[in-house]
Amino acid sequence: MTASIVGDASGAAPVSVPFGPLAGFRPLLRKDATEWIRARRTWVILAVSGLFMVLAAANAWLIRSFAAALPPGEAVQGNLGSVVPADNLLAAVATQIFVIATVMAAGSLLARERETGTLSWVASKPVTRRSIWLSKWASSTAMLSVFAGLIPLAATVAAVTVLYGAPPVALVVGLSIGIVAVVAFFAAVGLAAGAYLPGQPAAIAAGIAVLALLPVVAGLIPFPIDEYLPTSMLAWPVAVLSGQAVSFVTPLAWLVVTGGVAALAIRRMGRLEL
Repeated sequence: MTASIVGDASGAAPVSVPFGPLAGFRPLLRKDATEWIRARRTWVILAVSGLFMVLAAANAWLIRSFAAALPPGEAVQGNLGSVVPADNLLAAVATQIFVIATVMAAGSLLARERETGTLSWVASKPVTRRSIWLSKWASSTAMLSVFAGLIPLAATVAAVTVLYGAPPVALVVGLSIGIVAVVAFFAAVGLAAGAYLPGQPAAIAAGIAVLALLPVVAGLIPFPIDEYLPTSMLAWPVAVLSGQAVSFVTPLAWLVVTGGVAALAIRRMGRLEL
C-alpha cells in the first residue's frame, strides 16, 4: 500500500497522501535535530569532549612546563613527550572520547524513548518505523559528529598550533572524515542495541562491548583483519590524503558492516511491540 486517504469533515474530496517506506522521514529528522540542539546533554558532550581532547594534546607541553619549573639541578626522569604537532593531535584523537560519547548518547536514545512511551506515540503517527530509526541515526550521526568530534577537533587543532605549531592540513581533513565515519558506525550500533535490548544500561553496555572487543578479536585472530574493522576508517582517510598506499577494503568493509547493523535494526523496529 503506497497511499492513504484523508477525508475532510466539510465534505471536501478526499486527499491521497503518499505513504512509502520513508514516510515521515523529513519531519522526524527536523524534530530529532531540534531535540538534539535543545538538549542539555549535547552541550555537556561538547564541553567534555573538547576539554578532554585539548588536555590530551597539551599533555607534552604541560609536562615540559612542570619540568622547567623545577628547582635548578633537579633531575627530570622519564619521557617528556613529543613536541611534533601531528603526534599531539593524534594523541588527542586516539583517546576516542567522541566514540565513548556516541556509544552512551546513541545507546540511551531509543531505549529511553521505549521506556517513556515516546516511541509508541511517534509510531502511532503517519510515519514508518524505518523512518523513525533512520531519522534518529541521521540526526545522531550529524549532531555527535559535530559536537563530540569536529568542534573538539577544531579546538584541539587550535591548541596544538599555539603550543607546538600547525599540524598538516591533510591530517586534519583526514581525521575529520574519519571521525564522522566512526561516529556513524557507533551511532548505528547504539541505536540497534536500543531496538534489541530492554533498558538504557543494557544498550550502552552493548556499545561499549563492541568498542572494547573489536581490538581484542583482531588480536586473537591469527591473520591481520585490521583493515576490515569499521574503526579503521578513522585512519584510512588520513592515509589516503597523505599519499600512502591504501586498500579500498576498509571503506567497503565499513559500508557493509554499518549497513548490516542498520538493516538488522530496521528489521527489529518493524517487529517491535510498542
